[in-house]
Amino acid sequence: MSTLTDEAKRVKKLHKSYNDARKQIKAAMEQCSPGTNTHLAHIKALSELDSRERAEEIALGLTPANLGAMVTTEFIYVAHVQAMPANRAELEKLLGRQMVKASDGLHYDDADEAIREQLQSEFK
Repeated sequence: MSTLTDEAKRVKKLHKSYNDARKQIKAAMEQCSPGTNTHLAHIKALSELDSRERAEEIALGLTPANLGAMVTTEFIYVAHVQAMPANRAELEKLLGRQMVKASDGLHYDDADEAIREQLQSEFK
């Protein structure tokens, strides 16, 4: 059974306090008609509560002040090209020797290879 440190207890209490306040504001907001000044005041109170919580987390060192500076955007481009090998040599290049066993259903036999070579030589 793990026990929380004093710091962890304080952080848990901090978040519970903000969450309780958030729930109270949202419950009161349900009583208001949307578009009224009171409803707008509740929205503003929620926004300020979130800002205060974030500022307190930064002050305690729980989150960085500028999270955007710590995160870098990275783009990875992937292209998919379908290719059907015309003979055993191309098949081995494309799939590698380990994958040849997985492609037994492609029926590359010696007779087909001979016909392909003959056609290739005739149409060059």
